[in-house]
Amino acid sequence: MQAEQIGKVSRKEWLLVIGIATGVMVLTLLPYGRAVQMANPGEYFCGFLWGVDEGNVYLAWMRQAAAGQWLLANHYTIAPQNPHFFNIFLILLGRFSGLTGLAPVLVFHLARFLGGIFLLGAFYLLVAELTTNMRIRLTAVAIAVFSSGLGWIVYLQARMSGLPLGAWGSLRPMDVAYGWQAQPEAVTFLSLLLNPLFVISMGLLCLVFRYGLRAARSTGWSSVIPSGVLLLILGNVHTYDVVVVYLVLFVWFVFAATQGVMTWRMAAARYAVVALLGLPGPLWTYYTISVDPAYAQKAASPTPSAMPWDYAIGYGLVFLLAVAGAIVIALWCKATSGQTRAKFSRELLFPIVWAALGFGLLYLPVSFQRKLIEGLHLPLCLLAAVALVEVHQRLAARVSFALILLVFLLLTVPSNVLFLADCFDHLSVNNVDLLRYLMPPAYLSQAEKTALSWLAANAPDGAIVLSSSLTGSHIPAHTPCRVVAGHWSETLDFGVMLRLVGYFYWPGQEPAVRRQILQRTGADFVYYGPQEQLLQQGMAAGGQFKPDAPWDPSVGLPELKLAFVGDGLQIYRVVK
Repeated sequence: MQAEQIGKVSRKEWLLVIGIATGVMVLTLLPYGRAVQMANPGEYFCGFLWGVDEGNVYLAWMRQAAAGQWLLANHYTIAPQNPHFFNIFLILLGRFSGLTGLAPVLVFHLARFLGGIFLLGAFYLLVAELTTNMRIRLTAVAIAVFSSGLGWIVYLQARMSGLPLGAWGSLRPMDVAYGWQAQPEAVTFLSLLLNPLFVISMGLLCLVFRYGLRAARSTGWSSVIPSGVLLLILGNVHTYDVVVVYLVLFVWFVFAATQGVMTWRMAAARYAVVALLGLPGPLWTYYTISVDPAYAQKAASPTPSAMPWDYAIGYGLVFLLAVAGAIVIALWCKATSGQTRAKFSRELLFPIVWAALGFGLLYLPVSFQRKLIEGLHLPLCLLAAVALVEVHQRLAARVSFALILLVFLLLTVPSNVLFLADCFDHLSVNNVDLLRYLMPPAYLSQAEKTALSWLAANAPDGAIVLSSSLTGSHIPAHTPCRVVAGHWSETLDFGVMLRLVGYFYWPGQEPAVRRQILQRTGADFVYYGPQEQLLQQGMAAGGQFKPDAPWDPSVGLPELKLAFVGDGLQIYRVVK
């Protein structure tokens, strides 16, 4: 295999890949169409199949950008802040929404659709940089698109037992969610289905590595600058990913020098240029943390990684086949050392380096451990593709490769199917079954939608709204307001804020206590709608107050002036 052949992609091949990617992204639209159809009369689908709380945070940032802001504030906290969060991707989406008049949620999904095509195309270009074998290239993409792990087995066992704990429930595979938290960024299909930020950053990750690989083997500098510039963009869009990039590229440049591909001085110089070009991204994040105590406190929110066996199960057969593929490549490289290599390129050692270091970084002693998993599925899929091709060759083509691949995909797709089925189960009851996790509703009533529109038109920028955390999740996504409680991580001192909200809406609560809470939170508006009444019903179920106690939080508080009335919903303005 000649080095100059590496990375070549014919026009026909490229059109095939883009066609496949487009078809895949069209398929991801179907669940959203179904979710819209599931809405009851008078209900409005908010646009998120899963993780409504996270989706609303993105919309809140986009809304600020649409209004012309460059440095984005956290509207989920009342804590003092000095906003310096700058994310060019979210800002561009917000600006596009503002210019076109399209709702932020529509722009969000347009970006997800186009971003998915970008990711799959970028991944294919990266794979093409590692092998000229078109079967391996296409197989890697197919596995990335459709595969997940064996979490579905754990899920079904836990569900049949009816317990989130126990012999089965103690496992937490990240490819499904049942009493634990799934990680969409860990599985390519889930990222394609749910989140444009994930697919764009993973696509950038692939391109940084693509040009980094070229920089580590070519005689010129033409690939060094693109790798660094793309790393700069990636560092701004999704800063966590630069940790993986810096370490993987460092090891790869060292490897290139030890193999005599370039001198140590050249390897050090090229790596330094790439690293320095990408440095402003993490430096700005560090600066933001240093000047904004609210952002620093949010960034310190612990997101620990799952146990190693949870990740192994979560990647399942892909993980096992990736190990086999890594062994095949390693043994081949050892056996053909110093010989003409016609079967594989030595560059196929790269996904082994990426995967090994990626798993190790999941236990780096930092607060954002879990988030370092983004993109790890991709090298595993490539290694699994190598193993599948090797299996087919060892079978001497007695079984068609298409059949081998189909069987493998059928064995690895159930978790993705189960994830979707789980989403529809939650949607069918509007996330009421997820109240224990304080997941906001996926559908809003017409009255709630009208109330949010009223706030958007009448509340000043930065006005503080006191509401349940369920309503509080939606308010910043649709209005310029801040909320007392609305997100487990974005709301600083979330537990304290939840208690204040609970004390305020407690039926029969003394007006003096409510007044103290209004003063402590600085609330400008009090929202009283279906989610607040649901909170009161939950407290009533505990039987901790008299059944005839007044539920309306305005009772005894003349400073609360009725400003908006909807169907079973009121908004009070706090007269200070």
